[in-house]
Amino acid sequence: MLFRSKKPAFSISIAREALDSIFDECDRYDVDETGGRLIGTYRHDNGRYDIDVKGVLEPGPKATRSPTSFFQDGDYQERLFRAIEAAHPEIEHLGSWHTHHVNGYPTLSGGDKTTYFKTVNHEKHNMDFFYALLVVSKNRGGNPRYAVKHFIFRRNDDMIYEIPAKDVRLIDAPALRPGDHEPAKPSSPSQAAAQQIAANPERTKDREFFAEFYPTLKPLLSKSIGAPYWKGPLTLVDGSQAEVVAMENADGGAPFYSIATSCKSPVISDTLAQYEQRQFRSARHAVLHLERDLNQALYRGKKT
Repeated sequence: MLFRSKKPAFSISIAREALDSIFDECDRYDVDETGGRLIGTYRHDNGRYDIDVKGVLEPGPKATRSPTSFFQDGDYQERLFRAIEAAHPEIEHLGSWHTHHVNGYPTLSGGDKTTYFKTVNHEKHNMDFFYALLVVSKNRGGNPRYAVKHFIFRRNDDMIYEIPAKDVRLIDAPALRPGDHEPAKPSSPSQAAAQQIAANPERTKDREFFAEFYPTLKPLLSKSIGAPYWKGPLTLVDGSQAEVVAMENADGGAPFYSIATSCKSPVISDTLAQYEQRQFRSARHAVLHLERDLNQALYRGKKT
């Protein structure tokens, strides 16, 4: 007898300011379709997805619109995302929104579905889901201004999950915006170091590299020292896992990374001792060097 996998469950929370910005954009374009990107955080555990929309990326100056189509300015949106990410490295691209209120189509079009399935199943898509918010009509009563629907697409799943209104809630929280997080003129060495972290171009390269090759390593931010770091399990040649932390140093000068692991195997103790003082110019270089050296140590230990 075959058993079906557990049906996924979803909940969505949206910052009220983020939803208001979506409605404002719809007000500006009452003839042509429009839209934007959704950014925020999520938690996924045992088939349950809790999605938190914290902001919206506007479509951009090169976006093109018609009554039946809409294409975003991806380069512009990427710059906006990186500006927010500098202060909030945990932020992810959750999905996108667009509107059908100008043409009266009450759900996703065939083209929408094809695009979203292709996106969520793309090898470089960073998550195993894609969230689509659709504005379907303008409410005459005005509260809320527009009626919306919510859809989730999952990797390697041909189902489209429409999320009922009872599983969507508004949060009275300010929306994330690039301008709100631009660093002020530094008044102390620690503030200057924080600006230097935000300007470090290696962070963007690290994020893209880990998303493709080491998706178990996640970006985090140490509030105590104001520095970003990467943390997660690293699978070694013998099948074991080492929990690693690659930390960015913000103590003046050019940023550098150190790396450590919780693995205590005596076979690799000498290798780990060599890493106590080592410095790397990026998190990916630190992880690649450590992985290579740990695997070599484990291989030599197995042979002896």
